[in-house]
Amino acid sequence: MSNFDIVKLIYGWRIEEARKRLEKKLENEIYITDLIYCPLKYYYQRMYKEIAIANAFDPITISGELIHLGIGKLLEDLLGKDNVRLEVEYEKEVVVDGATYIVKGRVDAVIGDWLIEIKSSRSDLSIPHQHHILQTRLYLWLTGLRKAILLYITQNRLSQYFIEDPVSDGEVADLIRSILSLKPAPRYSWECSYCPYAILCSNKKTAQS
Repeated sequence: MSNFDIVKLIYGWRIEEARKRLEKKLENEIYITDLIYCPLKYYYQRMYKEIAIANAFDPITISGELIHLGIGKLLEDLLGKDNVRLEVEYEKEVVVDGATYIVKGRVDAVIGDWLIEIKSSRSDLSIPHQHHILQTRLYLWLTGLRKAILLYITQNRLSQYFIEDPVSDGEVADLIRSILSLKPAPRYSWECSYCPYAILCSNKKTAQS
């Protein structure tokens, strides 16, 4: 067998990215993605880092990441590298009930004064999803931008949705309180079916529950 192994290269890249992201996360740091999903996921991610790292090599996750990279490269080719900023990181301090938290997020692309959030899905059923809308609104709040395009790439269509209403400071504070109280868990009824921590979670919801 040849020593050239593309699967190994992709595996190493994904695992290292996940490992670095978890290791550098401070105790008072909260990512935008933490705010939109089940609060227990935030808790379990810290307790069971091995599961989080292993989940980084999930084929669906990798497919989505490669689509993001491809769309980013296309935008650069079409609009010029000087006009497109990819994977832009932002952070903002928030004080909630006397404690200071750092909310961080990595935006897929910024083009001029437009924020671009890219989503891939096997189905276009019920898009745009509420948690994706919330995520985009949170990014608007985090970046200070005022308009965004939520772009979906699915097997059935390519579609975009315009979002121009960032969340308020109060909404962010309530989402942080939700994480701290671990409620509601899950936030959405469908989450458990896709959560890598469902194998050990006592709050797991099944189709019958």
